[in-house]
Amino acid sequence: MFKNRGKCKIIGLFLTALAFSLFILNYCTHCGGIANAASYSNIKKYSFKNRFLIHKLDIKSGVIYKLNTALGYVSVVTLPTIPLDVAMGNTGAFSEQVVGRRIFIKPITYDTGTTSNLEIFTKYGLINILLRIKSSRLVTYNLNLANTLKNVFASNYIESKIDKLKTALLQKYKSKFAILNEKQIKLIKERKEVMNLILLVNRLKINKISRKFGLTLTVISISHIKSIYYLEYQITNNNNKPFFIRNIYLYEGEGGSFFNGYNPNVFKEIYIINHTPHNTEYMPYKIVRNVIIFKKSKIGAGYNLKLSIHTLVNGKLVRLRIDNILNN
Repeated sequence: MFKNRGKCKIIGLFLTALAFSLFILNYCTHCGGIANAASYSNIKKYSFKNRFLIHKLDIKSGVIYKLNTALGYVSVVTLPTIPLDVAMGNTGAFSEQVVGRRIFIKPITYDTGTTSNLEIFTKYGLINILLRIKSSRLVTYNLNLANTLKNVFASNYIESKIDKLKTALLQKYKSKFAILNEKQIKLIKERKEVMNLILLVNRLKINKISRKFGLTLTVISISHIKSIYYLEYQITNNNNKPFFIRNIYLYEGEGGSFFNGYNPNVFKEIYIINHTPHNTEYMPYKIVRNVIIFKKSKIGAGYNLKLSIHTLVNGKLVRLRIDNILNN
């Protein structure tokens, strides 16, 4: 008889433990949606009784936290820092009050299933929370996010600091860049003025002319700054037909000397530095004025410098040539 009683006690304890386990399993299934997110750490250091009602989570990027409320209950969101701003989506269903690092959430409607988003902006980043009105047994008492100054928050904080520093530095040096730019423009202008002055001082008037088929080539002047020479010329079109400038050539005489026999038909082409007109159409009665830039060691009177410009007038090649530019 006593043996049967012992067996009954063991069976009773087993059934009680089984029922309690099923209750806990069912309770945990319901509580899985209490304050969960896309990804979070295990709940830490809370008593068995409060474990399902108080949640201590690690903040990670891409997470929307869920917080369940019920009419007659107040839920708390505990933050790692005092929020800079808090925004509620559905202010007709929920009220919120910020006290330091905590936000108190209270439903103000009877409509179970009503939801809203709560956006919390902190100096470390943005926290997204989905509020839901559920039954009282599923209320989240405290969504504790206090000890989470790592992962996305630390990263956001550092990036924010870097961006602010970058913006401040750019703003600081923007005015300096503008001053430097103004100085550069001024220096370029002054350099140009100095170059023009030097060219004016070194300028030698030429005024030699070559005419063919209504075109007139005039070599106006030559000047230089050290070994860089500037030859100024002009082409005047006096006919009623447009013309093209095909090529411009500059030569120096290389026919030998008096002692070894001089040949005036031997020339050496001089490289022209600047871009010259090529296949450009000019209308009738047009005056074209330009400068040829070339590099040469010092030249003076008696130097055999020749200019030849090839043009097309009505499809016909016309050569305009001036020899002995420096000789009067």
